[in-house]
Amino acid sequence: MSHVLADPSATPFIADLEARDLVHQKTPELSDALLTRDKPSIYVGTDPSAPNLHAGNMIPLLGLDRYRRRGGQIILLLGGATGMIGDPSGKDSERDLQAAEAVEANIASQRAQMEAFFARTDGPDPIIVNNADWFREMSAIEFLRDVGKFFSVNAMLQKDSVKTRIENREQGISYTEFSYQLLQGFDFVHLARKYNCTVQMGGSDQWGNIVGGVDLLRRMDGVQGHALTYPLLTNSEGKKYGKSEKGAIWLNPDATSPYEFYQFWLNTADADAPKFLKQLTDIELGYLAELAQAPAHERRPQQALAELLTARVHGADQARLAEEASGVIFRGKAETLSAALIDVLARAVPTVDAPASEPLTLIDALVAGDNPACASKGEARRLLKQNAVAINGQKVQDEAADVAEHRAGAGAAILSVGKAKRFLVRFV
Repeated sequence: MSHVLADPSATPFIADLEARDLVHQKTPELSDALLTRDKPSIYVGTDPSAPNLHAGNMIPLLGLDRYRRRGGQIILLLGGATGMIGDPSGKDSERDLQAAEAVEANIASQRAQMEAFFARTDGPDPIIVNNADWFREMSAIEFLRDVGKFFSVNAMLQKDSVKTRIENREQGISYTEFSYQLLQGFDFVHLARKYNCTVQMGGSDQWGNIVGGVDLLRRMDGVQGHALTYPLLTNSEGKKYGKSEKGAIWLNPDATSPYEFYQFWLNTADADAPKFLKQLTDIELGYLAELAQAPAHERRPQQALAELLTARVHGADQARLAEEASGVIFRGKAETLSAALIDVLARAVPTVDAPASEPLTLIDALVAGDNPACASKGEARRLLKQNAVAINGQKVQDEAADVAEHRAGAGAAILSVGKAKRFLVRFV
């Protein structure tokens, strides 16, 4: 299915974000006219507390990519230093401190995912930096003298992330986490000095930290910085899509397969699909209105969302395979099965591997594997008599039927038991 996408050159960057409801707050001076005149770099920082990026990271990544595809320079900051401290924003208790080795491993993994993400679109090469590289060069005395003296403790105590914790006398906040905003603020100063970076973007929960950096940049260097925050990715019930949520959706295909990724967005609620399409894809807004008005049973917004996001994160080929696999599993039949499609199906449904040189009776196939279609041959015979078993969509009642004779394409067959259960048999 082809979809109508917006032309990035037709709408200025901030105007596009505002049209897609992606601006939560911004400093008043930040405008498209300023971006056109000054051509600043824009940066976003990421938290290396997990090895993989997740669905919630797509809003900042796509926001940067929108600027990049309009010719702007983007910077991705990996928090090798700040990840050792822990951001108190949005947390009602102290984070567990991570070992340096874990932070470094997470950074290497996230960096590879970022590089793959931005390799799928055109624009200036992203600059990827690690703030451990400059904080390692500073002594504690230098940091306190050169950075700390510009921060007012009175102002720091007024930040929501700090106030909430101080009001909870049992938990409180450690000096370690209290100092986080100084580190993030100096990140902005360093990037402004080295890369002409005067705009920082982040989630709505980062507003206090970001404007602290804007203030520090003005105090230390007399440079006017700018802040823009976007809404956190939530559904209509207010559920946040993040790494700490149950059933988190990861951008790493080894953690969440392209098929699982596709299915997640295909199963989006009717109330959420248009919003996610607007915020997470480049769909043309007039075309989005048409999709939203289609009959609900057609699920056109969900199909567009699943196709566009899977292609953006995993590539067009994986999106096509995920769509094909979805159709095969839904219908329980396939005219042909390519080797690539079989690989996708094997990660999506229970799979039995059988020797290609030997026959495999249907009743044996139904009870084979670690997650068999039937718990026993008795149950299998009962389902066969009820005409509830099919091979590649064709009903079969003969328990001695050779499944190998029904192979479709590159040596596999789909077993269906009842209306919903699907199993893959691979002949190897």
